[in-house]
Amino acid sequence: MKHLVVSLHDFHPGSRERIARQVRELQELGVPHTSILVVPQFHHGKATAADAASVAFLEERAAAGDDLVLHGFFHQQQGHDLDTLFWSALYTAGECEFLDLSEGEAGHRIEMGRKLWDDQGWPLHGFIAPAWLMPEKQDSLLRRLGFLYTTRLRYVKVLPKSTVTESQSLCYSTRSHWRRAGSYYWNPILFGRLRGKSLVRLSLHPDDLEFPELRQQIREIVEMTLADGYQPITYAAYAQM
Repeated sequence: MKHLVVSLHDFHPGSRERIARQVRELQELGVPHTSILVVPQFHHGKATAADAASVAFLEERAAAGDDLVLHGFFHQQQGHDLDTLFWSALYTAGECEFLDLSEGEAGHRIEMGRKLWDDQGWPLHGFIAPAWLMPEKQDSLLRRLGFLYTTRLRYVKVLPKSTVTESQSLCYSTRSHWRRAGSYYWNPILFGRLRGKSLVRLSLHPDDLEFPELRQQIREIVEMTLADGYQPITYAAYAQM
């Protein structure tokens, strides 16, 4: 069986309304469940746990069967060196929070982040680092902390079994005109390479559907994937197959 996973990145109080619109639009297209990547305190701003509307929305989505994923803690890197300059300054604009953390600090932030799930009684199956950038050696930490899966740009990893499914995620960059143009022309090429594989992944960020040309292309990709017989599924459900 072939599967489609749609993940909605960077949920926090400031992105709640845009992600809620994404959920509704995906449901209209035939994608009833998504994996929502939650940032506990995006860019050191208002904590997600302190925003009643955000907690209520996540409660609703968890009850509906969506997969709530821990997505870093601040989603922001604090300082960088020359070794990470490309990833920090160009690739992510300073958002690769877990790229160069020590294991102790990474574990501390993960434990702080999972408190939201513990307090609300939500299941927590996955951890995905901001921008997918986390050293592979830290997978052992995620395994010890009881996570079922993690993902990176090019694959999904089920941690208890260390099994890897290769599948590069379709994703968009909207920070500038040239990035949007690059995404617009690259993703159909990548989608053509993915069609027929067992897993297709589509990763959306809060602004992606705000640009009409990207919105139309994303809708078409979802429609074609479903027409090809792919079944929508969350990362958590996929990892438990």
